Amino acid sequence: MKFKSKNTKGILIAFLGALLLTPDTLFMRLSEMNVWTMLFWRGFQMGVILIAMTLCIKEYRDNFFLIFKKTGVLIILIQASGSVFFTLGIVNSSVALILFCIATGPLFAAFFSLIILKEKIKKPTTYASLFSLIGIIIVVTDPSKVTNAPDGSLIFGTICGLLTAITLGLYFVLLRANPKIPAFGTTGFGAITTGFVGLLFIDLDQILIGNFFAISISGLIILPFSFAALAYATRYTYASNISLLMLLETIFGPVWVWLFLKETPNIQMITGGIIVIITLAIYFIALKAGERN
Repeated sequence: MKFKSKNTKGILIAFLGALLLTPDTLFMRLSEMNVWTMLFWRGFQMGVILIAMTLCIKEYRDNFFLIFKKTGVLIILIQASGSVFFTLGIVNSSVALILFCIATGPLFAAFFSLIILKEKIKKPTTYASLFSLIGIIIVVTDPSKVTNAPDGSLIFGTICGLLTAITLGLYFVLLRANPKIPAFGTTGFGAITTGFVGLLFIDLDQILIGNFFAISISGLIILPFSFAALAYATRYTYASNISLLMLLETIFGPVWVWLFLKETPNIQMITGGIIVIITLAIYFIALKAGERN
Protein backbone atom coordinates (compact mmCIF):
# COMPACT_ATOMS: atom_id res chain seq x y z
CA MET A 1 0.00 0.00 0.00
CA LYS A 2 1.30 3.45 -0.98
CA PHE A 3 0.93 6.48 1.25
CA LYS A 4 1.02 10.17 0.40
CA SER A 5 3.46 10.79 3.22
CA LYS A 6 5.53 8.94 5.79
CA ASN A 7 3.49 10.66 8.47
CA THR A 8 0.28 9.09 7.16
CA LYS A 9 1.95 5.67 7.05
CA GLY A 10 3.15 6.04 10.63
CA ILE A 11 -0.25 7.15 11.84
CA LEU A 12 -1.96 4.14 10.21
CA ILE A 13 0.55 1.69 11.73
CA ALA A 14 0.15 3.31 15.15
CA PHE A 15 -3.64 3.27 14.77
CA LEU A 16 -3.65 -0.49 14.18
CA GLY A 17 -1.34 -1.04 17.15
CA ALA A 18 -3.42 1.15 19.45
CA LEU A 19 -6.63 -0.54 18.31
CA LEU A 20 -5.21 -3.99 19.10
CA LEU A 21 -4.19 -2.73 22.55
CA THR A 22 -7.71 -1.64 23.56
CA PRO A 23 -8.89 -4.98 25.13
CA ASP A 24 -5.66 -5.44 27.14
CA THR A 25 -7.11 -4.21 30.44
CA LEU A 26 -10.11 -6.52 30.03
CA PHE A 27 -7.86 -9.58 29.86
CA MET A 28 -5.85 -8.29 32.81
CA ARG A 29 -9.04 -8.22 34.85
CA LEU A 30 -10.16 -11.62 33.53
CA SER A 31 -6.85 -13.19 34.59
CA GLU A 32 -7.73 -12.57 38.27
CA MET A 33 -4.01 -12.63 39.10
CA ASN A 34 -2.22 -10.49 41.66
CA VAL A 35 0.08 -7.72 40.46
CA TRP A 36 3.36 -9.69 40.67
CA THR A 37 2.02 -12.81 38.97
CA MET A 38 0.56 -10.62 36.25
CA LEU A 39 3.87 -8.80 35.75
CA PHE A 40 5.70 -12.12 35.57
CA TRP A 41 3.53 -13.71 32.87
CA ARG A 42 2.89 -10.57 30.81
CA GLY A 43 6.56 -9.63 30.88
CA PHE A 44 8.09 -12.94 29.91
CA GLN A 45 5.45 -13.82 27.32
CA MET A 46 5.64 -10.44 25.60
CA GLY A 47 9.43 -10.41 25.79
CA VAL A 48 9.92 -13.82 24.20
CA ILE A 49 7.66 -12.96 21.24
CA LEU A 50 9.30 -9.59 20.57
CA ILE A 51 12.86 -10.90 20.86
CA ALA A 52 11.96 -13.74 18.47
CA MET A 53 10.55 -11.15 16.03
CA THR A 54 13.79 -9.15 16.34
CA LEU A 55 15.89 -12.18 15.41
CA CYS A 56 13.72 -12.78 12.33
CA ILE A 57 14.40 -9.32 10.85
CA LYS A 58 17.82 -8.87 9.22
CA GLU A 59 18.11 -5.15 9.94
CA TYR A 60 17.39 -5.78 13.61
CA ARG A 61 19.80 -8.73 13.77
CA ASP A 62 22.58 -6.59 12.30
CA ASN A 63 22.01 -3.89 14.92
CA PHE A 64 21.23 -6.23 17.81
CA PHE A 65 24.30 -5.08 19.77
CA LEU A 66 22.85 -1.54 19.93
CA ILE A 67 20.19 -2.81 22.32
CA PHE A 68 22.83 -3.11 25.03
CA LYS A 69 24.43 0.29 24.47
CA LYS A 70 23.70 3.14 26.88
CA THR A 71 20.60 4.46 25.07
CA GLY A 72 19.23 0.99 24.42
CA VAL A 73 19.48 0.06 28.10
CA LEU A 74 17.80 3.36 29.02
CA ILE A 75 14.87 2.54 26.71
CA ILE A 76 14.63 -0.93 28.25
CA LEU A 77 14.46 0.49 31.78
CA ILE A 78 11.91 3.14 30.80
CA GLN A 79 9.67 0.59 29.09
CA ALA A 80 9.91 -1.77 32.07
CA SER A 81 9.13 1.02 34.54
CA GLY A 82 6.04 2.01 32.56
CA SER A 83 4.78 -1.57 32.56
CA VAL A 84 5.19 -1.84 36.33
CA PHE A 85 3.39 1.47 36.97
CA PHE A 86 0.57 0.49 34.61
CA THR A 87 0.01 -2.93 36.16
CA LEU A 88 0.12 -1.55 39.71
CA GLY A 89 -2.45 1.05 38.74
CA ILE A 90 -4.83 -1.40 37.05
CA VAL A 91 -4.73 -3.83 39.99
CA ASN A 92 -5.39 -1.10 42.56
CA SER A 93 -7.71 1.34 40.77
CA SER A 94 -10.45 1.53 38.16
CA VAL A 95 -9.52 0.91 34.54
CA ALA A 96 -11.12 4.19 33.47
CA LEU A 97 -9.08 6.23 35.96
CA ILE A 98 -5.75 4.74 34.88
CA LEU A 99 -6.44 4.95 31.15
CA PHE A 100 -7.72 8.51 31.30
CA CYS A 101 -4.59 9.54 33.21
CA ILE A 102 -2.48 7.87 30.52
CA ALA A 103 -4.27 10.10 28.01
CA THR A 104 -1.96 12.91 29.14
CA GLY A 105 0.79 11.05 27.26
CA PRO A 106 0.76 13.39 24.23
CA LEU A 107 1.68 16.31 26.48
CA PHE A 108 4.76 14.51 27.75
CA ALA A 109 5.65 13.16 24.30
CA ALA A 110 5.48 16.66 22.82
CA PHE A 111 7.61 18.03 25.67
CA PHE A 112 10.28 15.32 25.31
CA SER A 113 10.26 15.77 21.51
CA LEU A 114 10.99 19.46 21.99
CA ILE A 115 13.81 18.81 24.47
CA ILE A 116 15.44 15.76 22.85
CA LEU A 117 14.64 16.03 19.13
CA LYS A 118 14.19 19.80 18.89
CA GLU A 119 10.92 19.09 17.08
CA LYS A 120 8.71 22.14 17.16
CA ILE A 121 5.37 21.44 18.78
CA LYS A 122 2.65 22.15 16.23
CA LYS A 123 -0.38 24.16 17.29
CA PRO A 124 -2.90 21.33 16.62
CA THR A 125 -0.85 19.02 18.84
CA THR A 126 -0.72 21.64 21.59
CA TYR A 127 -4.47 22.25 21.47
CA ALA A 128 -5.28 18.54 21.32
CA SER A 129 -3.02 17.82 24.29
CA LEU A 130 -4.50 20.64 26.37
CA PHE A 131 -8.10 19.62 25.71
CA SER A 132 -7.17 16.01 26.51
CA LEU A 133 -5.74 17.25 29.81
CA ILE A 134 -9.03 19.04 30.55
CA GLY A 135 -10.81 15.74 29.98
CA ILE A 136 -8.46 14.02 32.41
CA ILE A 137 -9.03 16.65 35.08
CA ILE A 138 -12.77 16.08 34.79
CA VAL A 139 -12.24 12.30 35.01
CA VAL A 140 -10.33 12.39 38.30
CA THR A 141 -12.50 14.98 40.09
CA ASP A 142 -14.86 12.38 41.56
CA PRO A 143 -13.80 8.72 41.96
CA SER A 144 -17.09 7.71 43.59
CA LYS A 145 -19.89 5.70 42.00
CA VAL A 146 -17.51 3.48 40.03
CA THR A 147 -19.01 0.02 40.41
CA ASN A 148 -17.10 -3.29 40.54
CA ALA A 149 -13.70 -1.57 40.58
CA PRO A 150 -10.85 -2.34 43.02
CA ASP A 151 -11.16 -0.45 46.28
CA GLY A 152 -7.79 1.24 45.99
CA SER A 153 -6.42 4.74 46.50
CA LEU A 154 -7.43 7.44 44.01
CA ILE A 155 -4.13 9.24 44.60
CA PHE A 156 -2.06 6.07 44.11
CA GLY A 157 -3.96 5.18 40.95
CA THR A 158 -3.59 8.69 39.54
CA ILE A 159 0.15 8.71 40.25
CA CYS A 160 0.59 5.31 38.57
CA GLY A 161 -1.40 6.48 35.55
CA LEU A 162 0.58 9.70 35.17
CA LEU A 163 3.93 7.93 35.61
CA THR A 164 2.88 5.48 32.90
CA ALA A 165 2.06 8.42 30.61
CA ILE A 166 5.47 10.01 31.28
CA THR A 167 7.39 6.80 30.60
CA LEU A 168 5.41 6.08 27.42
CA GLY A 169 6.05 9.58 26.08
CA LEU A 170 9.79 9.31 26.75
CA TYR A 171 9.88 5.74 25.36
CA PHE A 172 8.41 6.77 21.99
CA VAL A 173 10.63 9.85 21.72
CA LEU A 174 13.83 7.89 22.42
CA LEU A 175 12.86 5.28 19.82
CA ARG A 176 12.22 8.03 17.27
CA ALA A 177 15.55 9.68 18.14
CA ASN A 178 17.42 6.38 17.69
CA PRO A 179 15.91 4.59 14.65
CA LYS A 180 18.87 2.22 14.30
CA ILE A 181 18.24 0.66 17.71
CA PRO A 182 15.98 -2.41 17.21
CA ALA A 183 12.66 -1.19 18.59
CA PHE A 184 11.24 -4.69 18.92
CA GLY A 185 14.33 -5.88 20.78
CA THR A 186 14.50 -3.05 23.31
CA THR A 187 10.78 -3.41 23.99
CA GLY A 188 11.20 -7.17 24.33
CA PHE A 189 14.04 -6.90 26.83
CA GLY A 190 12.06 -4.24 28.67
CA ALA A 191 9.24 -6.75 28.98
CA ILE A 192 11.65 -9.44 30.18
CA THR A 193 12.90 -6.99 32.81
CA THR A 194 9.30 -6.48 33.91
CA GLY A 195 8.95 -10.25 34.21
CA PHE A 196 11.98 -10.40 36.50
CA VAL A 197 10.51 -7.62 38.67
CA GLY A 198 7.42 -9.76 39.10
CA LEU A 199 9.56 -12.81 39.84
CA LEU A 200 11.33 -10.97 42.67
CA PHE A 201 8.09 -10.50 44.60
CA ILE A 202 5.94 -13.37 43.41
CA ASP A 203 4.71 -16.09 45.74
CA LEU A 204 5.75 -19.18 43.77
CA ASP A 205 2.83 -21.27 45.00
CA GLN A 206 0.50 -18.72 43.33
CA ILE A 207 2.27 -18.60 39.98
CA LEU A 208 -0.44 -20.68 38.28
CA ILE A 209 -3.39 -19.30 40.24
CA GLY A 210 -5.69 -17.33 37.96
CA ASN A 211 -6.90 -17.49 34.38
CA PHE A 212 -3.78 -18.49 32.42
CA PHE A 213 -5.64 -18.34 29.10
CA ALA A 214 -6.66 -14.70 29.66
CA ILE A 215 -3.17 -13.53 30.64
CA SER A 216 -1.69 -15.41 27.67
CA ILE A 217 -4.02 -13.62 25.24
CA SER A 218 -2.58 -10.41 26.64
CA GLY A 219 1.06 -11.51 26.88
CA LEU A 220 1.41 -13.53 23.67
CA ILE A 221 -0.85 -11.61 21.28
CA ILE A 222 -2.09 -8.19 22.39
CA LEU A 223 1.05 -6.74 23.97
CA PRO A 224 3.81 -7.90 21.58
CA PHE A 225 2.01 -7.12 18.34
CA SER A 226 0.48 -3.83 19.49
CA PHE A 227 3.78 -2.51 20.86
CA ALA A 228 5.62 -3.79 17.78
CA ALA A 229 3.34 -1.63 15.63
CA LEU A 230 3.56 1.37 17.95
CA ALA A 231 7.35 1.14 18.18
CA TYR A 232 7.73 0.71 14.41
CA ALA A 233 5.51 3.73 13.79
CA THR A 234 8.12 5.97 15.46
CA ARG A 235 10.13 5.72 12.24
CA TYR A 236 7.48 7.59 10.32
CA THR A 237 5.55 9.94 12.59
CA TYR A 238 5.95 12.11 15.65
CA ALA A 239 5.91 10.52 19.09
CA SER A 240 3.10 12.89 20.08
CA ASN A 241 0.93 11.49 17.26
CA ILE A 242 1.48 7.95 18.53
CA SER A 243 0.63 9.00 22.07
CA LEU A 244 -2.56 10.64 20.81
CA LEU A 245 -3.54 7.45 18.99
CA MET A 246 -3.06 5.51 22.20
CA LEU A 247 -6.07 7.45 23.46
CA LEU A 248 -8.05 4.76 21.64
CA GLU A 249 -7.21 2.48 24.56
CA THR A 250 -8.25 5.25 26.92
CA ILE A 251 -11.69 5.28 25.34
CA PHE A 252 -12.36 1.67 24.41
CA GLY A 253 -10.54 0.02 27.35
CA PRO A 254 -13.19 1.05 29.91
CA VAL A 255 -15.92 0.11 27.42
CA TRP A 256 -14.63 -3.48 27.11
CA VAL A 257 -14.39 -3.80 30.90
CA TRP A 258 -17.89 -2.35 31.31
CA LEU A 259 -19.41 -4.68 28.69
CA PHE A 260 -17.90 -7.87 30.09
CA LEU A 261 -17.33 -7.17 33.79
CA LYS A 262 -19.82 -4.38 34.54
CA GLU A 263 -17.09 -2.11 35.93
CA THR A 264 -19.07 1.05 35.32
CA PRO A 265 -17.40 4.49 35.12
CA ASN A 266 -19.12 7.49 36.71
CA ILE A 267 -20.55 10.48 34.85
CA GLN A 268 -17.34 12.50 35.25
CA MET A 269 -15.31 9.73 33.60
CA ILE A 270 -17.81 9.47 30.75
CA THR A 271 -17.82 13.25 30.23
CA GLY A 272 -14.04 13.41 30.23
CA GLY A 273 -13.88 10.49 27.82
CA ILE A 274 -16.24 12.21 25.39
CA ILE A 275 -14.03 15.32 25.45
CA VAL A 276 -11.00 13.16 24.62
CA ILE A 277 -12.82 11.40 21.76
CA ILE A 278 -14.01 14.66 20.17
CA THR A 279 -10.56 16.22 20.60
CA LEU A 280 -8.86 13.26 18.94
CA ALA A 281 -11.32 13.26 16.03
CA ILE A 282 -10.91 16.99 15.36
CA TYR A 283 -7.13 16.73 15.64
CA PHE A 284 -6.75 14.06 13.00
CA ILE A 285 -9.27 15.69 10.67
CA ALA A 286 -7.21 18.89 10.90
CA LEU A 287 -4.00 16.91 10.38
CA LYS A 288 -5.42 15.27 7.25
CA ALA A 289 -6.60 18.62 5.88
CA GLY A 290 -3.15 20.07 6.49
CA GLU A 291 -1.49 17.28 4.51
CA ARG A 292 -3.81 17.91 1.55
CA ASN A 293 -2.80 21.56 1.55
